[in-house]
Amino acid sequence: MGEKKMKKKKNTVVTVIVMIILGAGILAGYFFLLQKKDSENYESDEQDEFEKLLLRDLDESYPATPREVVKLYSRMMKCYYSSGIREEKVEAMATQMRKLFDEELLEANPADVYMPELKEEIADYVANNRTITSYLVESAGNIVTWTSEEREYARVIANYTYKEDTQYYKVYEEFILRRDAAQRWKILGWRLAEKEDME
Repeated sequence: MGEKKMKKKKNTVVTVIVMIILGAGILAGYFFLLQKKDSENYESDEQDEFEKLLLRDLDESYPATPREVVKLYSRMMKCYYSSGIREEKVEAMATQMRKLFDEELLEANPADVYMPELKEEIADYVANNRTITSYLVESAGNIVTWTSEEREYARVIANYTYKEDTQYYKVYEEFILRRDAAQRWKILGWRLAEKEDME
């Protein structure tokens, strides 16, 4: 009788262990599929953003303010330096981005020089596992504008959050924009800035 009870108890323990292992396997599979789906959704979101930016007709819907120009530029930058961008799409995005540049900046950076440098910089980001995770453009009320030699200028500051491996960094950039003959604000240049400049 005691032996029967022992066998029954042993069978129950084995059954419980098997059920725990099966349960753990099912949970692990579920989390794996969930993570894979999230990753696919993220890549799909990145692709959607990329396509939206490429398809935007800047002749018909050019950003109206200096702040909006810098925001659009920053969206493009974030796409460039995301991990999923394919090299063949870099030139298409660069062509679109150059529509935001002032004629003087375009002359100083001809496409045949700009493209290889851009690709090299993107390759450096990929090699260092670095991405732009977010950006923030200062509020419209903080933007400084002035006139010089009958041309209108604006200064806009943006900050970018970079991730490199597991570390996060913030970089501030000051953009100078100039209005062209068609009254469109174009990026004349940019340089590193300080947090205090934005505040």
